[in-house]
Amino acid sequence: MSDQIIDRPGPGMAAASLILGVFGLMVVWIPLIGMIAWVLSPLGLVLGLVALRNPAGRGVAIAGVTCSAIGLLACFGWAMLFGASVSI
Repeated sequence: MSDQIIDRPGPGMAAASLILGVFGLMVVWIPLIGMIAWVLSPLGLVLGLVALRNPAGRGVAIAGVTCSAIGLLACFGWAMLFGASVSI
């Protein structure tokens, strides 16, 4: 075993960001089950932003950040749509 300190995230964090972003983006459109996207999208966004520091998985991290951001915007869109329908 080596005693090296790893200060960069590996490409696994970028892959996790992409998986969470895509899954959150798929789930957000399903009523009631889409509430899971409120957890998955921000988590994928944070993991992707942290993974951007590593040049090894940069493209996957960018894709994960993009999918997570779109999923989070869709969550806010659903919340605004629900708020508008309740206030009428």
